Amino acid sequence: MRLRAERPRLGSGVGVATLLAAVVLLAAGPNAGAISHPSSANARSATTPSLCGSIGSLDRLVVTRTNSIPQNHFRFAFPASVTVTKAAAVRDAATALCALPVMPRKGLHCPADWGITYHLAFFAKGHAFPAVDVDATGCQGVKGLGAVRWVARSPEFWKVLGAAMGLAHPNAGLFAGSRSGG
Repeated sequence: MRLRAERPRLGSGVGVATLLAAVVLLAAGPNAGAISHPSSANARSATTPSLCGSIGSLDRLVVTRTNSIPQNHFRFAFPASVTVTKAAAVRDAATALCALPVMPRKGLHCPADWGITYHLAFFAKGHAFPAVDVDATGCQGVKGLGAVRWVARSPEFWKVLGAAMGLAHPNAGLFAGSRSGG
C-alpha cells in the first residue's frame, strides 16, 4: 500500500493573508506594529548626531563648574564658567572626552566626592549637543556620552581640557580645587 501525503488546505484567501501577516510580524520582532512618536528616544537618536561622531564640526565649548557642596569652601584658579571659541581647541577637548574608557561597574574604591562637577556644552554652528558632566572628585564619572565613562585613570584629559580653556599648567588637581579655611 502506498501512502499519499496531502497538503493541508488553508481555506479561503483571507486565511492565507492572515497567515502571511502573522509570519511578517513574527519576522519583524516584538516591536513590530508599535507606534513611535517623533519625541521618542529612538526617533531622537536617529535624527540627532552624536557628539563623538561630530567632532570635526565643533566650534564652541562652554565649561561651567558647579560645586554641590559649597560649604566645603573650595578655591579655584580660574572662573566658574569659561567659553572656548577656538575650534581646534574645542575639537581637541571633545576628542579627549570621547577617548575616555567606560567606567568599571564594580570593584571601585573611590576617594571622597567633594561635589565638584564640570558641565561641558559643545556646539557646532549654533547647534547644541546634549551636555556632558565630568566629576572632578570621587569616582570621576563622565555622564552624557551613553555608557558612563571614567576620567580617574586618564589624567591627560584634564590637561587637554585645561589647554583648550587657556589655563596655565592644567592638571586634575587644578580642576578639583583646593580647600580653603572656613
